[in-house]
Amino acid sequence: MNKFILLFILAPYLLVCQPTFTVTDSNGNLWDSESLLEDGKTIIVTFFSPSETCWPSASHITKLGEAYNAYYSCNDVFFVQVAQWGSEYQTISFVQQFGNPNVPTIVGYPQGQTLTMDWIDWGLLYSYETWLLRPDGSYEVDIPYAWDLDQQVLIDVLETDGFIDCGHSMSIQEPYRGKHMVKRIDIWGRETANKGFQLVIYDDGSVEKKYILQ
Repeated sequence: MNKFILLFILAPYLLVCQPTFTVTDSNGNLWDSESLLEDGKTIIVTFFSPSETCWPSASHITKLGEAYNAYYSCNDVFFVQVAQWGSEYQTISFVQQFGNPNVPTIVGYPQGQTLTMDWIDWGLLYSYETWLLRPDGSYEVDIPYAWDLDQQVLIDVLETDGFIDCGHSMSIQEPYRGKHMVKRIDIWGRETANKGFQLVIYDDGSVEKKYILQ
């Protein structure tokens, strides 16, 4: 009986095994982490302080932008950058100067600040951190050295999780089944089936010179 009561009390906490968010970005798009994770997407969240004197924040969103450019278009991965404080003007100006404006951006006041306070309970400590949430419920807290411009820490984490660089992915091509003749022409450009010199034109654009004896 006591075990049942304990499980009943802890049930809401056991069901939530990683931090969540429901936010609207600077372009008016609504993003819900639980929906994204249910769709099988891995989520990268970068917190930053929109101050020009906070170089780790600038470095964090710079590296986030690089990872976004390389991995977003062909992988099930979602990127979002969250200002911990600041107006819309301060947030967007900072992102335009140091980051990638294509990455969904959460303005500091009020949403970014609220999300920051919520995630402190999950271990958020600094004004510049990058987290990773996986569909299986696991997550990475403050990926070490994600701010280091001389390393590609975030990219290494994505590759370890099996994501591929979209710029290096190979497209699927139809198997080659051989070329086929389109027509034969003589030296005057007239179609011919007679003997003598011929140019044989194929459907792949290639041309062969032949001399037919009979």
